[in-house]
Amino acid sequence: MSLLASAAADLGVGAPPEVRVLRDGRLWLTELGTAVTAADVYQAARGLVAAQLDAIADVSGRPVEDHALAWLVTLQTNEVVVGLDDLDLEGDAA
Repeated sequence: MSLLASAAADLGVGAPPEVRVLRDGRLWLTELGTAVTAADVYQAARGLVAAQLDAIADVSGRPVEDHALAWLVTLQTNEVVVGLDDLDLEGDAA
């Protein structure tokens, strides 16, 4: 719920919920009145990505594998391009 509210707020719908980092590293979600760990956040994000992949596959009529692999290739390509840009910047500085 907090992730959805935050995402909606990022897109201009509503106000972002207050999130604070506690001394032990957990996140305090004021709206829910609870603290969560990084592992909780990771699992929630993983669930959201899985739901997106499932919805995309359902709408397209193609298997999840097709979309997951295409998404992974795109992310890897982006990392390579960023790496090349970083090398160019290092070369320009020398």
